[in-house]
Amino acid sequence: MSVLVLVAPGSEEIETVAIVDTLVRARIEVLLASCCPAGLRQIRASRGVQLVADCHIDELTGRDFEAIVVPGGLPGSEVIRDTPLAIDLLKEQAALGRWRAAICAAPVVVLQHHGLLDGAIVTCHPGFQPQLPASLLSRERVVTDEAHRLITSQGPGSAIEFALELVRVLRGDEVATAVAGPMVLP
Repeated sequence: MSVLVLVAPGSEEIETVAIVDTLVRARIEVLLASCCPAGLRQIRASRGVQLVADCHIDELTGRDFEAIVVPGGLPGSEVIRDTPLAIDLLKEQAALGRWRAAICAAPVVVLQHHGLLDGAIVTCHPGFQPQLPASLLSRERVVTDEAHRLITSQGPGSAIEFALELVRVLRGDEVATAVAGPMVLP
């Protein structure tokens, strides 16, 4: 099994690359799938960086993922929100009790928009926090809701912590610590 990371024109590049890189360091197979409406694998991220996905979401041959991760950024989160296959995959992942993760704008723009928070305690970029019900909002940098198999985080500055938390839930504390060490984190 592998981890599916969704990307779209306008996705946040620091978040996208930090997620993919950290998971690869943990020897987790990562599939970066473009949700570009034009069917392209290459996308221009939110700050103009060009990223090339492994495949377009329409080319996926399987649906069996340990986790599905949604980076933030605008308009990237909106493009993913408006990609029916991406939402179908996220809904199926939740129904199967498998991990989902979203950072920055994505918890609100993608997951909440489609009713995919399911009462989980979450965080998101501070600019989107007023859109979450106070009863579900945490102001922590990274939040793991084990019961809902959902990890959320605030933004580019918390992207490595977010990705390491994903490593921890998928591969355990020892692997997460081993990956974090050479990254010279505080």
